[in-house]
Amino acid sequence: MKILLNYSPASIYWIATQSEIITSAISRSIRELLERTSARLPYLIAAILVLLIFWLLTKAFRASFERATRRSKMDSQLRLLASRLISVSMTITGLLTAISVVVDSFSFGQVIAGLGFSSFIVGFATKDILNNFLSGVLILWQRPFRLGDHLFVGSNQGMVEDIGFRATSLRKDDGEIILIPNGEMYSSALTIRGAGKRRRMSLKITVGYDQDVELAKEISLAAARGTNGVLSSPEANVYLTEFTVNGAIITIQFWIDPNENSPLDVYDRVAIESLRRLKSAGIIIYCSNK
Repeated sequence: MKILLNYSPASIYWIATQSEIITSAISRSIRELLERTSARLPYLIAAILVLLIFWLLTKAFRASFERATRRSKMDSQLRLLASRLISVSMTITGLLTAISVVVDSFSFGQVIAGLGFSSFIVGFATKDILNNFLSGVLILWQRPFRLGDHLFVGSNQGMVEDIGFRATSLRKDDGEIILIPNGEMYSSALTIRGAGKRRRMSLKITVGYDQDVELAKEISLAAARGTNGVLSSPEANVYLTEFTVNGAIITIQFWIDPNENSPLDVYDRVAIESLRRLKSAGIIIYCSNK
């Protein structure tokens, strides 16, 4: 009140009038918004129903497609690719249809007409996503590797569990899952070992220069060949592969069946048995990396 006393009656009247105008404008805007929302509410409900229908149709089409192709000789990865493309295309169609129900001025022609500039903006902003998506499609189409294959990708290795649109899942020997972007999978050098095939493993042991290296090789080879889980064919072998400051490195190479035994378990048994026999023979060894 003290502040208002400093103004003339005309100023106070003008302030009150403007306040009423602003309040009236805000009330009118809120009322119009509620009216428009109420008017569009049936269309919003219809759009939700459209999305639900397309979601159910997508599941039904995928299930029917997988049942129909499972009996055929169609490759499993091509079947997976086709199934996912069906899902993506129907999801996009359902989304655009729902938008056209809610927005009167929206049409598929506008989407096509706006692809020029908008595709450039979206493509630049999501280039990594698009790269991984297209790489995933190419991997499923070209099939450089299959589900169940054992891959070595840089410092990572594991069995292929899933090939998604964004990343490929590898399960390591210890059970951990590695997600590698499809763009990296497609552009990197891969070492591939087929599903269900024998897998070669290597154990390195450093033997001091003052020790009998030939005897160490014989003992290590006998330990590997006598370990449960090591295949008899191909036979295990041992080689002198490197010289270091601490001594000569001998490498034991042996084969396992990853479907029958855990690679880490067999590696552990070979390492322990080799260590036990070498210690019994009085041969001194040094630490070495796998």
